Amino acid sequence: MLTFVYLDKSKKNEYLPCLFDILYSNMKEISPIGFDKAEFISEVGSALEKDPRKILLLYEGKTLAGFLMYYTRENMIMIEELQLVKKYQRTRALYHLCKYMIEALPESIEYIESFVHKDNANSISLQNWLGMTEIEKVNENLLHLRGNTKLLKSKIR
Repeated sequence: MLTFVYLDKSKKNEYLPCLFDILYSNMKEISPIGFDKAEFISEVGSALEKDPRKILLLYEGKTLAGFLMYYTRENMIMIEELQLVKKYQRTRALYHLCKYMIEALPESIEYIESFVHKDNANSISLQNWLGMTEIEKVNENLLHLRGNTKLLKSKIR
């Protein structure tokens, strides 16, 4: 059974190494990460000091299956990381994680945004299905996407 828990920020140092391992495992073939575990822990740890930034953890039983890192600002939610352990990819886990996050959003959130590596075909396909479209090419490898949360809610229900 899948369960969702928001990361207790006071326990971030316990969780961030595991989150990095999931991220690294997923990204090493698509887009090698340009920083190491210590840098990730430092950067994300500092970012978590800001109140609107959250990490939603996904568990199957007692096993950490993935996470969603995001922040909200005004009428927008920015998805910074959405990572699942390989075993849970291409399962209903992603659907349930997105559904849980969307249902928890305040009504004031109108837009969802994310950045994606241009070679991450699975992520681009998923985000396009969710109604997100490219609004900017940040650099030669990074795309900025945006969608409407009302459309997203209609697809997730």
